[in-house]
Amino acid sequence: MTQVMRTCIAAVMVLIVSPAFAGTSGNDSQVVVAGSGTCIPIVRMLAGEFRRSHPGVCITVPPSIGSAGGVKAAAVDAVDIGMVSRPLNKAEAVKGLVYRPFARSAIVFATSPSVPDTDLSHADIVAIYRGHKNRWKNGRKIVVLTREPGDSAIGLLREKIPGFREAYDASHDKKFWVTLYTDQEMNQALSWARDVLGITDRGAVMVEKLPVKMLSLNGIPPHDDNVASGRYPLAKTLAFVYRKGGLSPAGSSFLEFVFSDRGRKLLKRYGYLPE
Repeated sequence: MTQVMRTCIAAVMVLIVSPAFAGTSGNDSQVVVAGSGTCIPIVRMLAGEFRRSHPGVCITVPPSIGSAGGVKAAAVDAVDIGMVSRPLNKAEAVKGLVYRPFARSAIVFATSPSVPDTDLSHADIVAIYRGHKNRWKNGRKIVVLTREPGDSAIGLLREKIPGFREAYDASHDKKFWVTLYTDQEMNQALSWARDVLGITDRGAVMVEKLPVKMLSLNGIPPHDDNVASGRYPLAKTLAFVYRKGGLSPAGSSFLEFVFSDRGRKLLKRYGYLPE
């Protein structure tokens, strides 16, 4: 078992035994939504907007426990709703959970604003991860921030960028780069460090107003139309998971809001494509 898996399981157990979350299932005034860090910025924003018209309902979105943690917590009724940023795997699909996609968000390579580069090609990314390309256009060294092997963004890059799988595995084995284990850690590092190259998502950049520059890929920027058409190929599907028949009235009301016209407009405003 990897350290990441141990951390994920520990986080789920905290949710299960914590008095703050105990007994929320079926409570008409409290809803806990937990899981993937990619989902957190937009779900917290949606929860805030929901509370404007439902002041008696408390929507709690705790720190990231990952997609796997969100599934585990929802399956054992530790949380009302789990959040995932990838499809369910075979073991998760048989847990009897409802998998309900609500948005897509572009995965982007981002830098500090001082970096002059504005675009990376597939070949550039592979060369950077292999350590063959190590300078920005201004001559300063590229500082790579990456995610752990099980991260959903890394899985997407392995699938979509030719040669990335081999380059990532080689660099990870040799411990070339700084590995961060949550979206929040990555976004914080991107926000204050100079000359960095990291992986985040467009929605988080817009919701949290991160002071970063998002790079285009092969000359194609990660805008809505390009993501919707598939010209920009790096996008993750964000989804809720919950037990069939297990949602409280408050939980059902929150999901109705997310999928309403108002919820869809908010998703679009902050750079997400509603499902």
